[in-house]
Formats: sequence, structure tokens, C-alpha cells
Amino acid sequence: MLPGRRLLLISVLVLLSACGRETVPPQVAADSSPQSASSGAPGLVTIRAVGMSFQGPETIPAGWTTFRFENTSAMVHFAMIDRPPAQVDLQTFDEQLMAPFQLAMDAMNANDEAAVNAAYATFPAWVGDLERHGGPGLLSAGLVGQTTVFLAPGRYVLECYVKTDGVFHTTSPGNGQLGMVLEFTVTSEDNGALEPRANARFTLSNSGITLEEGALRAGSNTIRVDFAEQQALPSFVGNDIHLLQLSGPRDLQAAAEWMDWRTPDGLQSPSPVRFLGGIQDMAAGRHGYFSVDLEPGDYALMAEVPEPLGMGLVLPVSVSGP
Repeated sequence: MLPGRRLLLISVLVLLSACGRETVPPQVAADSSPQSASSGAPGLVTIRAVGMSFQGPETIPAGWTTFRFENTSAMVHFAMIDRPPAQVDLQTFDEQLMAPFQLAMDAMNANDEAAVNAAYATFPAWVGDLERHGGPGLLSAGLVGQTTVFLAPGRYVLECYVKTDGVFHTTSPGNGQLGMVLEFTVTSEDNGALEPRANARFTLSNSGITLEEGALRAGSNTIRVDFAEQQALPSFVGNDIHLLQLSGPRDLQAAAEWMDWRTPDGLQSPSPVRFLGGIQDMAAGRHGYFSVDLEPGDYALMAEVPEPLGMGLVLPVSVSGP
């Protein structure tokens, strides 16, 4: 890496290290009962991935919110929840943040380091105030995932930056058009939902994924993820968790290599493995949940970071029969 690029990366990372500053949700008693995922349940919100676009409500009430993520497309997707500063509207978000990332990706593919630096240099000053509030993790085509996070009143943006033919899904397809982003407002009304109860709890740190209590089981699972630490990496991503199904000896390595968006094949749809959901980046000290039905077999929890195997951010797990 050239010295100029290294200095630029450091300056941007300093800004991004502030991302995710947010109010910690109130804790609930240990005997809180889970909420039903049936239609009309308190806090249940349906989001659909249709092609390279999101469909979902414009307003939702505050509180513990369960996003039912229906991937009706033929591609792998996720739905990261961002909270931009109040003065940043969706068009500004697209033009000042999404567009430079695509320019940087194009330059990386062309091995043009000067152009990479030029793209990074255009990042807006408000990027340091961008918060990340979790959201549904990587989900393969045709599947349904479910992720629960606590949302305070405010304005949020869903995004998916998986790539197709080298283009991030967040990238605008043309003048006046938006990529795979969806803005929604959380009102001051309380949705009345209770915090879920998990049958397995994992802790996510900068160096590992640890099972703290419980276990994954055949059938229905509600999984709690505690974000003990968060970090800003040179790839501008942080700690998160995605669940993948292992069906062959190369799956773990292939998935780990695929997790780095900076490579030509990184985060490129289709994915080399079957993803079953998870939870996106959140600030340290926060926690959220995701739910999934599992058959007996081999799986892994993995972060979307460069070289997750080397960083220790992979945890293989086996699910036995009933």
C-alpha cells in the first residue's frame, strides 16, 4: 500500500470508529416471553427484497422490532440498518456515500490506486456520525429470515451492498434513481413488543465468537448476539454475524474468502454457500436477536470481515437430531 493511501485510510477509519453511537435499549426481566412472528404481532415488520430493491413500510413504531426479511429475489441479500445524521436525506446519502464506494470498487478492480484514494477522499464529514443498528444478515435467494433489534424514534435507512457484476446493489442505476436502499421513520409510538427469549447466546468481540449459554438445536432457534466490542476495519466494515450451512469440505474457506468486498469476487452474488440470516453491525454494548429453523447438520457463524478465519471471527457449530 502506498503511504498516501495508508494515511487516507487511517483518517477515514478514525471517522468510522465513531459509527454506531446510540442509546442502549432498556433491559427487561429474564423471564420475558418471546413475541409471535405471526401476522399482526407487536413489533413485526415485513421487508421484501425484490430484484435489487427493498419493499417495506415508510413508518413503524418504536421498541423491539422484528424484521421478517423475505428474499424473493434470485440473489443473496442483507438489510443493514443505518441511521444517518438528521440533515442527510436519502438522495444525499446516495450521492455522497454510495457513489464514492462504487468509484473505489471500480478503481480497485482496475488496480488504480490513485483513483481509489481519490474516491476515498470524497467521503463526507458526516460519515463519522453514521450509526449502525443491526438488521437482517446475509440471506440466500428464496429464503425468509428474522432479526430483532431495539429501535428508538428517528429516521433510518436499509441498505444492501452485495454486488452483482461488480456493482454494489446500493449503487444508483441511473440519474434520479436510487439503488438498494429504503428509508423509514420510527415514530414515538411504542409498539408494545417484549424482548425475545433466546435458546442460545453468543458474544461477539474483535477476536472471536463465543457461545456463552444454551445451544443451537434442530427446529426453531432464537439466537441472542451480544456485541462486546466493535471495530472499524480497513474495509470499512465491523463486527457482525451471519449463519451459513456447510455442505462440503471447501465451504468454510470459500465463504471466508467471499466475505471481503474489496476483491473482484467478494460479496458477489451468487454466494458460494447457503446463508440463513444473522445480524448486522451494532455498537459495542448493544445486543440483538435472529431466529432460524435448523435441520441436523453442520453450520458456521461468520463475520463479514476480511480474512475472518485468521481473525478468529468464525465459529463452526453442529446441530444434532432431536
